[in-house]
Amino acid sequence: MICFFIGKRNKKIEYSFKKLGFDKVYFVKEVSKLKEIRKEDKSTYNAFLIKTKGIEMLRRMVDKASNYISFILVLGINDEINRITLEHKKVRALVSPEYKREKDFLHYRNSGLNQVLCKIARDNDKIIIENFSDFILESKDITKALILGRMIQNARLCKKYKTRLIIGNFVRNNSEFRSKYDLETFKRILFV
Repeated sequence: MICFFIGKRNKKIEYSFKKLGFDKVYFVKEVSKLKEIRKEDKSTYNAFLIKTKGIEMLRRMVDKASNYISFILVLGINDEINRITLEHKKVRALVSPEYKREKDFLHYRNSGLNQVLCKIARDNDKIIIENFSDFILESKDITKALILGRMIQNARLCKKYKTRLIIGNFVRNNSEFRSKYDLETFKRILFV
């Protein structure tokens, strides 16, 4: 199991995650502008989490980030970003494809994934990461139910089309720590 900590590399944090049962901890830097990606980040972070709405900006940020760190994550803000992310060779994973979706469609949920995107992810060996902490732990009751339904739909699509799905725990502080077993239980719930 892998856990993601949004912040600089820290031995104390790494030890805390090892005690909770995680094999590996990635220290992630969130970036939303091109100038936030710097060469010095190579020694303090393991991964970049790119948040942008523009397709051209996404491509430029991925190209610059890949010069320093090979583990690049992209937050699924809209359908175009999701598609470009899964097709791009330098991106490793798509995080929360259902991020900030406002309304569902009439006959199905607006989960950010479909059969075409799942096949692209499978063929390009990409990972879909569902963010446990931001959307389940911090969301309100009504939106929590909508997000959970979208996550279940994404899990079913990933299972059907044999796409790799990981439940990630993106942690910002000590109060958001969850054990490996909590995430495994949540993953079992999604794949029912």
